[in-house]
Amino acid sequence: MLLLQLSLNLILALGAQDPPPNVLFIIIDDASVRSVGASGGEFAQTPNIDALAARGVVVENAYHMGAFSGAICTVSRAMILTGRTVWSVTPGEFGYGKPANLQTDDILMPELLRSKGYQTFGTGKWHNGHSALMRCFERAEAIAGGMLPYNAKDHGGANNPAIDLGHLNPKVRRFDAAQNKMVSYQAQGWSTDVYFDCAEKFLRDQRDGSKPFFLYLSTSAPHDPRHVSDEYLKPFADAHIPLHRNHLEVHPFDSGDMKVRDEMVYPAPHDAKQVQREFAIYLAMVAHIDARIGRLLALLKKQGELENTLIVFTSDHGLSMGEKGLMGKQNLYEASWRVPMIVAGPKLPQAKRVQGFAYLHGIYPTLCDLLGMPTPEHAKEFSFAKMLQGNGAGQEQVVGVYTPNANSNRGLRSIRQGRWKLIHYLHNQKLQLFDLQNDPWEINNLADDAAHAETVQKLAASLTTWMKNNNDPQL
Repeated sequence: MLLLQLSLNLILALGAQDPPPNVLFIIIDDASVRSVGASGGEFAQTPNIDALAARGVVVENAYHMGAFSGAICTVSRAMILTGRTVWSVTPGEFGYGKPANLQTDDILMPELLRSKGYQTFGTGKWHNGHSALMRCFERAEAIAGGMLPYNAKDHGGANNPAIDLGHLNPKVRRFDAAQNKMVSYQAQGWSTDVYFDCAEKFLRDQRDGSKPFFLYLSTSAPHDPRHVSDEYLKPFADAHIPLHRNHLEVHPFDSGDMKVRDEMVYPAPHDAKQVQREFAIYLAMVAHIDARIGRLLALLKKQGELENTLIVFTSDHGLSMGEKGLMGKQNLYEASWRVPMIVAGPKLPQAKRVQGFAYLHGIYPTLCDLLGMPTPEHAKEFSFAKMLQGNGAGQEQVVGVYTPNANSNRGLRSIRQGRWKLIHYLHNQKLQLFDLQNDPWEINNLADDAAHAETVQKLAASLTTWMKNNNDPQL
Protein backbone atom coordinates (compact mmCIF):
# COMPACT_ATOMS: atom_id res chain seq x y z
CA MET A 1 0.00 0.00 0.00
CA LEU A 2 2.82 2.37 0.90
CA LEU A 3 4.60 1.53 -2.36
CA LEU A 4 1.39 2.25 -4.32
CA GLN A 5 1.00 5.62 -2.61
CA LEU A 6 4.62 6.56 -3.38
CA SER A 7 4.08 5.63 -7.04
CA LEU A 8 0.93 7.78 -7.20
CA ASN A 9 2.78 10.70 -5.63
CA LEU A 10 5.56 10.34 -8.19
CA ILE A 11 3.04 10.30 -11.06
CA LEU A 12 1.29 13.37 -9.68
CA ALA A 13 4.62 15.17 -9.25
CA LEU A 14 5.64 14.41 -12.82
CA GLY A 15 2.25 15.53 -14.09
CA ALA A 16 2.48 18.79 -12.19
CA GLN A 17 5.45 20.16 -14.10
CA ASP A 18 5.13 23.81 -15.01
CA PRO A 19 3.90 24.42 -18.56
CA PRO A 20 6.40 26.08 -20.89
CA PRO A 21 6.27 29.87 -20.52
CA ASN A 22 4.66 32.08 -23.11
CA VAL A 23 6.82 34.82 -24.65
CA LEU A 24 5.75 38.43 -25.20
CA PHE A 25 8.35 40.38 -27.18
CA ILE A 26 7.69 44.12 -27.37
CA ILE A 27 10.06 46.18 -29.51
CA ILE A 28 9.38 49.86 -30.10
CA ASP A 29 10.99 52.04 -32.72
CA ASP A 30 13.57 54.81 -32.16
CA ALA A 31 13.10 54.81 -28.38
CA SER A 32 16.12 56.03 -26.44
CA VAL A 33 16.79 55.42 -22.76
CA ARG A 34 15.56 59.01 -22.23
CA SER A 35 12.02 57.98 -23.23
CA VAL A 36 11.41 55.39 -20.48
CA GLY A 37 11.37 56.14 -16.78
CA ALA A 38 12.84 52.78 -15.76
CA SER A 39 15.88 53.32 -18.00
CA GLY A 40 16.59 56.82 -16.69
CA GLY A 41 14.22 59.03 -18.65
CA GLU A 42 13.68 61.79 -16.10
CA PHE A 43 10.79 63.38 -18.01
CA ALA A 44 9.20 60.17 -19.28
CA GLN A 45 5.74 59.15 -18.11
CA THR A 46 5.79 55.35 -18.35
CA PRO A 47 4.18 53.94 -15.18
CA ASN A 48 3.29 50.58 -16.73
CA ILE A 49 6.73 49.94 -18.20
CA ASP A 50 8.22 51.03 -14.88
CA ALA A 51 5.92 48.56 -13.09
CA LEU A 52 7.17 45.85 -15.45
CA ALA A 53 10.70 46.77 -14.44
CA ALA A 54 9.72 46.41 -10.79
CA ARG A 55 8.74 42.79 -11.42
CA GLY A 56 11.74 41.98 -13.63
CA VAL A 57 15.29 42.91 -14.56
CA VAL A 58 16.44 46.19 -16.09
CA VAL A 59 19.51 45.77 -18.30
CA GLU A 60 21.19 49.15 -17.79
CA ASN A 61 23.81 48.81 -20.51
CA ALA A 62 22.12 47.24 -23.52
CA TYR A 63 23.43 48.29 -26.95
CA HIS A 64 22.71 47.59 -30.59
CA MET A 65 25.83 46.72 -32.56
CA GLY A 66 25.16 49.19 -35.36
CA ALA A 67 24.37 49.29 -39.05
CA PHE A 68 25.76 49.69 -42.54
CA SER A 69 23.00 51.97 -43.83
CA GLY A 70 21.04 54.94 -42.55
CA ALA A 71 18.08 52.61 -41.90
CA ILE A 72 19.53 51.41 -38.61
CA CYS A 73 16.43 49.39 -37.79
CA THR A 74 16.73 46.98 -40.74
CA VAL A 75 20.15 45.80 -39.63
CA SER A 76 19.32 45.92 -35.91
CA ARG A 77 16.20 43.83 -36.36
CA ALA A 78 17.96 41.38 -38.67
CA MET A 79 20.57 40.87 -35.94
CA ILE A 80 17.83 40.28 -33.36
CA LEU A 81 16.11 37.73 -35.60
CA THR A 82 19.30 35.80 -36.38
CA GLY A 83 21.45 36.36 -33.29
CA ARG A 84 24.27 37.44 -35.60
CA THR A 85 26.73 40.32 -35.47
CA VAL A 86 26.62 43.30 -37.80
CA TRP A 87 29.18 42.08 -40.36
CA SER A 88 27.86 38.49 -40.39
CA VAL A 89 24.10 39.07 -40.54
CA THR A 90 24.08 39.35 -44.35
CA PRO A 91 27.68 38.38 -45.24
CA GLY A 92 29.23 40.43 -48.02
CA GLU A 93 25.95 42.27 -48.68
CA PHE A 94 26.18 45.60 -46.89
CA GLY A 95 23.42 47.98 -47.85
CA TYR A 96 19.80 48.74 -47.11
CA GLY A 97 18.28 46.12 -49.40
CA LYS A 98 19.73 42.93 -47.99
CA PRO A 99 18.51 43.12 -44.37
CA ALA A 100 15.27 44.81 -45.53
CA ASN A 101 14.57 41.65 -47.55
CA LEU A 102 16.23 39.17 -45.24
CA GLN A 103 17.14 35.91 -46.96
CA THR A 104 19.14 33.63 -44.73
CA ASP A 105 19.70 29.97 -43.90
CA ASP A 106 19.70 30.83 -40.20
CA ILE A 107 16.68 29.76 -38.19
CA LEU A 108 15.03 33.02 -37.12
CA MET A 109 14.09 33.58 -33.49
CA PRO A 110 10.28 33.28 -33.86
CA GLU A 111 10.81 30.50 -36.40
CA LEU A 112 12.70 28.44 -33.81
CA LEU A 113 9.93 28.84 -31.24
CA ARG A 114 7.37 27.93 -33.89
CA SER A 115 9.32 24.72 -34.62
CA LYS A 116 9.26 23.90 -30.89
CA GLY A 117 5.50 24.01 -30.65
CA TYR A 118 4.82 27.68 -29.94
CA GLN A 119 1.90 29.43 -31.59
CA THR A 120 3.53 32.48 -33.18
CA PHE A 121 1.73 35.74 -33.89
CA GLY A 122 3.15 39.06 -35.07
CA THR A 123 1.80 42.59 -35.36
CA GLY A 124 3.20 46.04 -36.13
CA LYS A 125 6.36 47.20 -37.82
CA TRP A 126 8.23 44.58 -39.83
CA HIS A 127 11.26 45.76 -41.79
CA ASN A 128 12.86 42.49 -42.89
CA GLY A 129 10.78 41.32 -45.84
CA HIS A 130 7.89 38.97 -46.61
CA SER A 131 9.94 35.79 -46.72
CA ALA A 132 11.24 36.19 -43.18
CA LEU A 133 7.78 37.17 -41.93
CA MET A 134 6.15 34.08 -43.39
CA ARG A 135 8.80 31.83 -41.88
CA CYS A 136 8.29 33.32 -38.43
CA PHE A 137 4.53 33.50 -37.92
CA GLU A 138 1.48 31.35 -38.36
CA ARG A 139 -0.51 34.55 -38.47
CA ALA A 140 0.46 38.21 -38.67
CA GLU A 141 -1.97 41.11 -38.48
CA ALA A 142 -1.63 44.86 -39.12
CA ILE A 143 1.89 44.57 -40.46
CA ALA A 144 3.46 47.91 -41.45
CA GLY A 145 6.63 48.70 -43.34
CA GLY A 146 9.75 50.53 -42.26
CA MET A 147 8.13 53.87 -41.51
CA LEU A 148 4.69 55.36 -41.90
CA PRO A 149 4.16 58.14 -44.50
CA TYR A 150 4.44 61.81 -43.66
CA ASN A 151 1.47 64.09 -43.30
CA ALA A 152 1.56 66.19 -46.46
CA LYS A 153 0.55 69.31 -44.54
CA ASP A 154 2.75 69.10 -41.47
CA HIS A 155 6.06 67.29 -41.72
CA GLY A 156 6.10 65.23 -38.59
CA GLY A 157 4.65 67.70 -36.12
CA ALA A 158 1.50 67.52 -34.05
CA ASN A 159 0.13 71.05 -34.49
CA ASN A 160 -1.98 70.31 -37.56
CA PRO A 161 -5.34 68.82 -36.49
CA ALA A 162 -6.01 67.46 -39.99
CA ILE A 163 -3.70 64.47 -39.70
CA ASP A 164 -4.46 62.45 -42.79
CA LEU A 165 -1.30 60.36 -42.97
CA GLY A 166 1.41 59.33 -40.56
CA HIS A 167 0.38 57.33 -37.51
CA LEU A 168 -3.34 57.84 -38.01
CA ASN A 169 -5.23 55.24 -40.08
CA PRO A 170 -2.13 53.40 -41.37
CA LYS A 171 -2.20 51.15 -44.40
CA VAL A 172 -1.20 47.68 -43.21
CA ARG A 173 -1.17 44.02 -44.25
CA ARG A 174 -2.20 40.68 -42.82
CA PHE A 175 -0.71 37.23 -43.37
CA ASP A 176 -2.38 33.88 -42.84
CA ALA A 177 -0.13 30.83 -43.15
CA ALA A 178 -3.09 28.61 -43.95
CA GLN A 179 -3.79 30.68 -47.06
CA ASN A 180 -0.12 31.59 -47.61
CA LYS A 181 -0.85 35.13 -48.75
CA MET A 182 -0.56 38.75 -47.69
CA VAL A 183 -3.54 41.11 -47.93
CA SER A 184 -3.35 44.92 -47.65
CA TYR A 185 -6.02 46.99 -45.97
CA GLN A 186 -6.61 50.38 -44.38
CA ALA A 187 -6.66 50.27 -40.58
CA GLN A 188 -8.55 52.79 -38.49
CA GLY A 189 -7.04 54.64 -35.54
CA TRP A 190 -3.58 55.49 -34.25
CA SER A 191 -0.95 52.95 -35.24
CA THR A 192 -0.16 52.09 -31.61
CA ASP A 193 -3.83 51.33 -30.92
CA VAL A 194 -4.13 49.31 -34.13
CA TYR A 195 -1.23 47.03 -33.17
CA PHE A 196 -2.20 46.57 -29.54
CA ASP A 197 -5.81 45.90 -30.53
CA CYS A 198 -4.54 43.08 -32.75
CA ALA A 199 -2.42 41.69 -29.91
CA GLU A 200 -5.39 41.74 -27.55
CA LYS A 201 -7.63 40.09 -30.14
CA PHE A 202 -5.07 37.33 -30.58
CA LEU A 203 -4.98 36.69 -26.83
CA ARG A 204 -8.77 36.75 -26.49
CA ASP A 205 -9.98 35.03 -29.64
CA GLN A 206 -7.20 33.40 -31.67
CA ARG A 207 -5.06 31.57 -29.15
CA ASP A 208 -4.63 27.82 -29.24
CA GLY A 209 -4.87 27.01 -25.54
CA SER A 210 -2.98 23.75 -26.01
CA LYS A 211 0.21 25.62 -26.98
CA PRO A 212 2.38 28.33 -25.45
CA PHE A 213 2.38 31.51 -27.49
CA PHE A 214 5.07 33.78 -28.89
CA LEU A 215 3.61 37.25 -29.42
CA TYR A 216 5.79 39.69 -31.38
CA LEU A 217 4.53 43.25 -30.96
CA SER A 218 6.47 45.97 -32.76
CA THR A 219 5.27 49.56 -32.71
CA SER A 220 5.96 52.20 -35.36
CA ALA A 221 6.02 54.86 -32.64
CA PRO A 222 7.89 56.90 -31.57
CA HIS A 223 9.56 56.96 -35.02
CA ASP A 224 8.76 60.04 -37.07
CA PRO A 225 6.48 61.35 -38.47
CA ARG A 226 5.81 62.31 -34.88
CA HIS A 227 2.04 62.45 -34.49
CA VAL A 228 0.07 61.83 -31.30
CA SER A 229 -3.32 62.73 -29.89
CA ASP A 230 -3.81 65.68 -27.58
CA GLU A 231 -4.74 63.23 -24.82
CA TYR A 232 -1.10 62.15 -24.57
CA LEU A 233 0.60 65.32 -25.77
CA LYS A 234 -0.97 67.84 -23.40
CA PRO A 235 0.84 66.75 -20.20
CA PHE A 236 4.21 67.11 -21.94
CA ALA A 237 3.37 70.32 -23.79
CA ASP A 238 2.27 71.87 -20.49
CA ALA A 239 5.38 70.68 -18.64
CA HIS A 240 7.86 72.95 -20.47
CA ILE A 241 10.52 70.24 -20.52
CA PRO A 242 14.03 71.76 -20.39
CA LEU A 243 16.69 71.13 -23.02
CA HIS A 244 19.02 68.16 -22.75
CA ARG A 245 22.17 68.88 -20.77
CA ASN A 246 24.23 68.27 -23.90
CA HIS A 247 22.00 70.22 -26.31
CA LEU A 248 23.78 71.93 -29.19
CA GLU A 249 22.23 73.73 -32.12
CA VAL A 250 24.81 72.24 -34.52
CA HIS A 251 27.13 69.26 -34.17
CA PRO A 252 30.65 70.72 -33.93
CA PHE A 253 32.16 68.66 -36.78
CA ASP A 254 31.24 66.34 -39.65
CA SER A 255 30.01 63.19 -37.90
CA GLY A 256 30.13 61.12 -41.08
CA ASP A 257 26.55 61.32 -42.35
CA MET A 258 25.28 64.85 -41.78
CA LYS A 259 22.86 64.75 -44.75
CA VAL A 260 21.10 61.50 -43.87
CA ARG A 261 17.29 61.66 -43.92
CA ASP A 262 16.92 61.87 -40.14
CA GLU A 263 19.09 64.99 -40.01
CA MET A 264 17.30 66.65 -42.93
CA VAL A 265 13.72 66.29 -41.61
CA TYR A 266 14.55 69.13 -39.23
CA PRO A 267 17.88 70.51 -40.50
CA ALA A 268 20.32 72.17 -38.12
CA PRO A 269 20.58 74.57 -36.42
CA HIS A 270 18.22 73.09 -33.84
CA ASP A 271 16.84 75.89 -31.74
CA ALA A 272 15.38 75.32 -28.29
CA LYS A 273 11.73 75.69 -29.30
CA GLN A 274 12.00 73.15 -32.11
CA VAL A 275 13.78 70.52 -30.00
CA GLN A 276 11.46 70.93 -27.02
CA ARG A 277 8.43 70.61 -29.27
CA GLU A 278 9.68 67.41 -30.92
CA PHE A 279 10.88 65.87 -27.66
CA ALA A 280 7.47 66.50 -26.06
CA ILE A 281 5.73 64.69 -28.94
CA TYR A 282 8.30 61.89 -28.76
CA LEU A 283 7.69 61.34 -25.04
CA ALA A 284 3.93 61.52 -25.58
CA MET A 285 4.10 58.77 -28.19
CA VAL A 286 5.94 56.52 -25.72
CA ALA A 287 3.37 57.40 -23.05
CA HIS A 288 0.68 56.16 -25.46
CA ILE A 289 2.58 52.89 -25.89
CA ASP A 290 2.92 52.62 -22.13
CA ALA A 291 -0.83 52.96 -21.61
CA ARG A 292 -1.47 50.11 -24.05
CA ILE A 293 1.21 47.94 -22.45
CA GLY A 294 -0.61 48.37 -19.16
CA ARG A 295 -3.87 47.26 -20.76
CA LEU A 296 -2.20 44.26 -22.45
CA LEU A 297 -0.59 43.06 -19.22
CA ALA A 298 -3.91 43.48 -17.41
CA LEU A 299 -5.50 41.18 -20.01
CA LEU A 300 -2.78 38.58 -19.50
CA LYS A 301 -3.34 38.77 -15.75
CA LYS A 302 -7.09 38.35 -16.17
CA GLN A 303 -6.47 35.28 -18.33
CA GLY A 304 -4.15 33.82 -15.70
CA GLU A 305 -1.19 33.93 -18.09
CA LEU A 306 0.88 36.83 -16.77
CA GLU A 307 2.91 34.88 -14.23
CA ASN A 308 3.85 32.31 -16.85
CA THR A 309 4.80 34.79 -19.57
CA LEU A 310 8.39 35.78 -20.28
CA ILE A 311 8.30 39.44 -21.31
CA VAL A 312 11.02 41.33 -23.17
CA PHE A 313 10.65 45.07 -23.68
CA THR A 314 13.22 46.97 -25.75
CA SER A 315 13.84 49.23 -28.76
CA ASP A 316 15.77 48.64 -31.98
CA HIS A 317 17.99 51.69 -31.28
CA GLY A 318 17.78 55.11 -29.70
CA LEU A 319 17.50 58.64 -31.08
CA SER A 320 19.43 61.86 -30.48
CA MET A 321 16.49 64.29 -30.33
CA GLY A 322 18.73 67.37 -30.21
CA GLU A 323 21.56 65.92 -28.14
CA LYS A 324 25.01 66.96 -29.40
CA GLY A 325 23.35 68.95 -32.22
CA LEU A 326 21.87 65.84 -33.88
CA MET A 327 18.28 64.64 -34.33
CA GLY A 328 18.72 61.12 -35.72
CA LYS A 329 20.25 57.78 -34.80
CA GLN A 330 23.10 57.64 -37.32
CA ASN A 331 25.75 58.21 -34.68
CA LEU A 332 27.20 56.35 -31.69
CA TYR A 333 26.46 58.70 -28.82
CA GLU A 334 24.66 57.05 -25.91
CA ALA A 335 21.23 58.46 -26.81
CA SER A 336 21.35 56.58 -30.11
CA TRP A 337 23.57 53.60 -29.36
CA ARG A 338 22.15 52.45 -26.02
CA VAL A 339 18.61 51.06 -25.73
CA PRO A 340 16.10 50.50 -22.93
CA MET A 341 15.69 46.82 -22.01
CA ILE A 342 13.56 45.03 -19.43
CA VAL A 343 13.16 41.26 -19.06
CA ALA A 344 10.56 39.85 -16.67
CA GLY A 345 9.04 36.45 -16.16
CA PRO A 346 9.08 33.12 -14.40
CA LYS A 347 12.20 32.26 -12.37
CA LEU A 348 13.79 35.67 -12.96
CA PRO A 349 14.61 38.11 -10.13
CA GLN A 350 12.30 41.03 -9.46
CA ALA A 351 13.21 44.71 -9.10
CA LYS A 352 16.78 43.99 -10.18
CA ARG A 353 19.10 46.22 -12.22
CA VAL A 354 22.19 44.76 -13.88
CA GLN A 355 25.15 46.83 -15.05
CA GLY A 356 26.85 44.30 -17.33
CA PHE A 357 27.03 44.90 -21.07
CA ALA A 358 24.55 43.19 -23.39
CA TYR A 359 23.85 43.35 -27.10
CA LEU A 360 20.37 43.48 -28.59
CA HIS A 361 21.15 40.47 -30.76
CA GLY A 362 21.86 38.59 -27.53
CA ILE A 363 18.10 38.40 -26.92
CA TYR A 364 17.83 35.35 -29.20
CA PRO A 365 20.34 33.13 -27.35
CA THR A 366 19.09 34.49 -24.03
CA LEU A 367 15.56 33.33 -24.80
CA CYS A 368 16.94 29.96 -25.87
CA ASP A 369 18.73 29.57 -22.54
CA LEU A 370 15.75 30.70 -20.48
CA LEU A 371 13.38 28.40 -22.39
CA GLY A 372 15.74 25.42 -22.45
CA MET A 373 16.03 25.38 -26.23
CA PRO A 374 19.11 24.69 -28.36
CA THR A 375 21.02 27.89 -29.13
CA PRO A 376 22.48 28.54 -32.60
CA GLU A 377 26.23 28.09 -32.31
CA HIS A 378 27.04 31.53 -33.72
CA ALA A 379 24.89 33.23 -31.07
CA LYS A 380 25.89 31.41 -27.87
CA GLU A 381 28.54 33.89 -26.74
CA PHE A 382 26.01 36.75 -26.67
CA SER A 383 23.51 35.24 -24.24
CA PHE A 384 22.98 37.30 -21.10
CA ALA A 385 20.66 34.80 -19.39
CA LYS A 386 23.13 34.20 -16.57
CA MET A 387 23.44 37.93 -15.96
CA LEU A 388 19.65 38.19 -15.69
CA GLN A 389 19.65 35.33 -13.20
CA GLY A 390 22.35 36.96 -11.10
CA ASN A 391 25.28 34.69 -11.84
CA GLY A 392 26.95 36.24 -14.87
CA ALA A 393 28.76 39.45 -15.75
CA GLY A 394 27.74 40.08 -19.36
CA GLN A 395 30.03 41.06 -22.25
CA GLU A 396 33.53 42.33 -21.43
CA GLN A 397 33.07 45.14 -23.94
CA VAL A 398 30.61 46.41 -26.52
CA VAL A 399 31.46 47.70 -29.99
CA GLY A 400 29.35 49.93 -32.21
CA VAL A 401 29.41 50.45 -35.97
CA TYR A 402 27.86 53.03 -38.21
CA THR A 403 28.61 53.68 -41.85
CA PRO A 404 26.24 54.99 -44.52
CA ASN A 405 28.01 52.75 -47.04
CA ALA A 406 30.30 49.92 -46.05
CA ASN A 407 32.41 50.44 -49.18
CA SER A 408 33.37 54.00 -48.23
CA ASN A 409 35.58 55.26 -45.44
CA ARG A 410 32.88 57.49 -44.01
CA GLY A 411 31.32 56.57 -40.73
CA LEU A 412 32.49 55.68 -37.26
CA ARG A 413 33.24 52.94 -34.78
CA SER A 414 32.97 52.95 -31.00
CA ILE A 415 34.03 50.75 -28.12
CA ARG A 416 33.08 50.74 -24.48
CA GLN A 417 34.99 49.02 -21.69
CA GLY A 418 33.93 49.74 -18.14
CA ARG A 419 33.48 53.48 -17.61
CA TRP A 420 35.40 54.43 -20.76
CA LYS A 421 34.09 54.92 -24.27
CA LEU A 422 36.06 55.74 -27.41
CA ILE A 423 34.52 56.90 -30.70
CA HIS A 424 36.68 56.86 -33.85
CA TYR A 425 35.50 58.83 -36.91
CA LEU A 426 36.94 57.08 -39.96
CA HIS A 427 36.73 59.95 -42.44
CA ASN A 428 38.64 62.54 -40.40
CA GLN A 429 40.45 60.34 -37.84
CA LYS A 430 38.90 62.32 -35.01
CA LEU A 431 38.72 60.60 -31.63
CA GLN A 432 36.40 61.18 -28.70
CA LEU A 433 36.99 59.69 -25.25
CA PHE A 434 34.27 59.92 -22.63
CA ASP A 435 34.27 58.92 -18.99
CA LEU A 436 30.66 57.78 -18.75
CA GLN A 437 30.84 57.35 -15.01
CA ASN A 438 31.50 61.05 -14.45
CA ASP A 439 30.17 62.40 -17.74
CA PRO A 440 27.12 60.35 -18.82
CA TRP A 441 25.99 63.12 -21.20
CA GLU A 442 29.28 62.95 -23.16
CA ILE A 443 30.07 66.62 -22.82
CA ASN A 444 33.82 66.51 -22.12
CA ASN A 445 36.02 64.92 -24.78
CA LEU A 446 39.19 63.67 -23.06
CA ALA A 447 40.87 62.17 -26.14
CA ASP A 448 43.46 64.95 -26.41
CA ASP A 449 44.21 65.01 -22.68
CA ALA A 450 47.71 63.63 -22.12
CA ALA A 451 46.57 62.18 -18.80
CA HIS A 452 44.31 59.76 -20.70
CA ALA A 453 46.67 58.84 -23.55
CA GLU A 454 47.12 55.29 -22.24
CA THR A 455 43.33 54.75 -22.07
CA VAL A 456 42.93 55.98 -25.64
CA GLN A 457 45.71 53.69 -26.83
CA LYS A 458 44.27 50.67 -25.05
CA LEU A 459 40.74 51.20 -26.35
CA ALA A 460 41.95 51.93 -29.89
CA ALA A 461 43.97 48.69 -29.90
CA SER A 462 40.96 46.71 -28.66
CA LEU A 463 38.77 48.28 -31.33
CA THR A 464 41.26 47.46 -34.09
CA THR A 465 41.47 43.87 -32.87
CA TRP A 466 37.69 43.56 -32.91
CA MET A 467 37.51 45.02 -36.42
CA LYS A 468 40.08 42.49 -37.66
CA ASN A 469 38.39 39.54 -35.95
CA ASN A 470 34.96 40.52 -37.27
CA ASN A 471 35.93 41.16 -40.90
CA ASP A 472 35.17 44.87 -40.74
CA PRO A 473 35.45 46.07 -44.37
CA GLN A 474 37.43 49.12 -43.25
CA LEU A 475 40.41 46.94 -42.33
